[in-house]
Amino acid sequence: MTQTEFRRARTLAIYWHDGELTAENYLESRSTDTETDNAVAVDAQAVALLEHFTDWSTAEKVAALLGEFDIGSVREAVSALADVGLLIDRDAARREERFLDAWGNWGEEARFFHFGTRNTIYTGDSLEQRRSDARWVRETGGTPPAIFKSYPDAPRVHLPRAFLPLADPFGQVLTGRRTHRSFTGEPVDLAQLSTALFYTFAPMQFFDAGDLGTLMLKTSPCGGARHELEGYVAVLDVRDVPPGLYHYNAEAHALELIDAGFDRERLHRLTYESEMCTPSAFVCFVSAVFERTMYKYRHSRALRVTLLSAGHLGQTFVLTSTAVGLGAWQSAAFRDEELDEALGLDGFSEGVLYMFGAGLPVLGETGLPAGITRAGLSDPGRLVAAHPVHPAEARPDA
Repeated sequence: MTQTEFRRARTLAIYWHDGELTAENYLESRSTDTETDNAVAVDAQAVALLEHFTDWSTAEKVAALLGEFDIGSVREAVSALADVGLLIDRDAARREERFLDAWGNWGEEARFFHFGTRNTIYTGDSLEQRRSDARWVRETGGTPPAIFKSYPDAPRVHLPRAFLPLADPFGQVLTGRRTHRSFTGEPVDLAQLSTALFYTFAPMQFFDAGDLGTLMLKTSPCGGARHELEGYVAVLDVRDVPPGLYHYNAEAHALELIDAGFDRERLHRLTYESEMCTPSAFVCFVSAVFERTMYKYRHSRALRVTLLSAGHLGQTFVLTSTAVGLGAWQSAAFRDEELDEALGLDGFSEGVLYMFGAGLPVLGETGLPAGITRAGLSDPGRLVAAHPVHPAEARPDA
């Protein structure tokens, strides 16, 4: 009789949860129809048994090493560990090896997060279901978190609401966006800063979400309109705004001073001595107030949505900056804990996720950012199809 060989899965995460030692093979598939959980409680004997399967072995071979247990109990334990994916057979091992080869350059943290949040259950999107979900959230979560954050005792710089017109054709703005790393050093106009911040962070409308409270609608999409992202601005060279580190109050369209002594030297340290960030006229740090998302979405997959929302915000910023004549960039290269501390954040209830900034760009002869040479493979105009003329726009024959 052929004895099945098993090996301990290499995609295991073991952690304490609610007082129990818990193990999970995050690569195991989940049903998208029935709620399942790959995590199971394990005891010291189960962990010791897994250790005997570091390399390929059988229940019978391991039982021979464990004289205090009979063969039947060892087979039963091995079968239970295999059923939950902690031990795998050779077919599963081949799939695991393909995965580890494909994701070999990224660490365990990225692998666990991405595959551990796959195939979650969605309750549905009908009006009745949304209302039911909202009632459940309110009943279990209490009062909705505030949609605005403010520093009421901080000195404020109220920004002008006479915004620059975003009148350039959208296609021109979209195709003209580039990542800029060189700036003239001239100060940015207050109207440019005000316009970029308003259209990136400020609400455009409000709506009554019933049990979920009042929510905002902004220029960037956000899961469930939770808009958990806050903006902080390092002002370095903007006309009529004293340099320093500020919080952007989206409700008042104002800058609230956090640190008047914040300067380029501090920015240089926080952004890993970046030659792109430091010369900027201003830099925006984007944080997430996690409670705003967690209040409604209790599953860890919601962190994906928060990260995507930060990306949406970054694209809105760089397009708006382009439209008002600024050169913009975006980056995730910062010292997380030090930046949280500089902003007065604990990193737990609120923490920094992203940053972007802008200044007056230095352009080369071709209109590209300084230091970039256009490849001679094709005329850029040939890469974008010409817009067809609508019949109503065509000139009639004379």
